[in-house]
Amino acid sequence: MTLIEVMVSLAIITTALLGFGAFLTRFMHLSSQSSAASTAMDLAVSRIEQVKAYPTYASLETTFNATESSLPNCTGCTRVTLVTRTLNAAADYKTVTVTVTMPGLSNGPTASPLGTSVVKTTTIAAF
Repeated sequence: MTLIEVMVSLAIITTALLGFGAFLTRFMHLSSQSSAASTAMDLAVSRIEQVKAYPTYASLETTFNATESSLPNCTGCTRVTLVTRTLNAAADYKTVTVTVTMPGLSNGPTASPLGTSVVKTTTIAAF
């Protein structure tokens, strides 16, 4: 093997390793973004399920309208629950919106598809 062949093979190996390193960095970042998004989604769904299971329709607003900042398994997260009632001649229902904002979610080029927060909404009919 000549010196030129060795230099060419080293250049090819170096290029491949640099590309693999960039891939690993991006993969690890996206993996952590996915984990953060999953945690935020779990927190939002958990609150929605708590509201749906609550037995007293009349006190949903007073019980669940809140902003929480000390959440289990989520440092720096904020969960806002908003219950609004729609009452007219044709309908009586409550709309529950839960927004979980998390510092681990970003809007950069490798951002979570969910953005910086997760919003879940459901409607509960009068009972």
